[in-house]
Amino acid sequence: MKTLKLYIQYWSIRLAFAIFFALIVFGSYFYSVPQVKWESFRLKNLYYTKLETLPVWLYSAEYFIFTFFIISILLLILITFYKRNKRIRKKIRYKYEEHFATGLVSYLYSDREFNYKENNPEIAGFRKALKDDYAKRIFLNTLRRIRTQTVGEVWEKTRRIYNESHFDYLIRAYLHSPYLRKKLFALKIISDFQLEGYDKYILKLAKRKNNVLRSEALVTLIKLRKLGNLQLLLQLNIDLTIWDVNVIIKTVLDLKRKEINCLTLIESENTKVSLLGIMLARLNLQQDLKMTIRQKIGHADELVNEEAFLAYVLFADDESDFEFLIDNFELASEK
Repeated sequence: MKTLKLYIQYWSIRLAFAIFFALIVFGSYFYSVPQVKWESFRLKNLYYTKLETLPVWLYSAEYFIFTFFIISILLLILITFYKRNKRIRKKIRYKYEEHFATGLVSYLYSDREFNYKENNPEIAGFRKALKDDYAKRIFLNTLRRIRTQTVGEVWEKTRRIYNESHFDYLIRAYLHSPYLRKKLFALKIISDFQLEGYDKYILKLAKRKNNVLRSEALVTLIKLRKLGNLQLLLQLNIDLTIWDVNVIIKTVLDLKRKEINCLTLIESENTKVSLLGIMLARLNLQQDLKMTIRQKIGHADELVNEEAFLAYVLFADDESDFEFLIDNFELASEK
């Protein structure tokens, strides 16, 4: 039901704009004829007698001025509404963030045994404040940020608070919503709270053409350990971008994942996956892959060739390595 409401909201706004522009197009026609008939329905143009003597250029200019005036008024109303809404939301966000951050930190670091449903003033205050989606997003984001910066018992408490808050319906609706920002929010919550049950849909998002959405979906899958040490990339056949490769590398390094099988990644026919494998092998100083990387020097893909050359320079440790590098120096990029 929540997802349906989001879709209705999404398409109703776009339908309103489509109707508005359709009326402008219809108006340009209606403005130039005495009446419009459709079966028994008739719509008379009361201004036609005043307009029929006008030259075409003057009629067009007059209609353009009229539509420009209407659009300007609508834009002024929308800008005023947007600024007012932004100002109100800024005050609400500041109030909620201060309330949630202070209360959550106080509660999470207290010595009391965790019980979300107990008669506790802090938790009761949180429940009372969570009246709309905006407040819930602020609460969840505050809890998420605390979780990403803590370990041990406090880290565990954040997950238990999430579980007892029953926000799964909201996260699922946001994940399937047509709004990009809501999808990204849901992915961050899923990855940081290690939520299960969303894997199949996130895999679909990882194949989307939108770069930001695809990268966030890949990061989520890595954090959830659903990419099988990145081996699933070999099966998904995703058209990775350089941005995706860098995001994956940063995530793997941040998580200190050492169990990645770089060999199979390097040998992949997918050039970006092969590039990813070479870069990870270089950053993790996997010198045992030196000869495999050597085979990629001179690769048709410029980036694969460049990264292979950089990695081999780093791993070179005997005379034959340096002779090979000298003999193939012309293959190296300026970098």
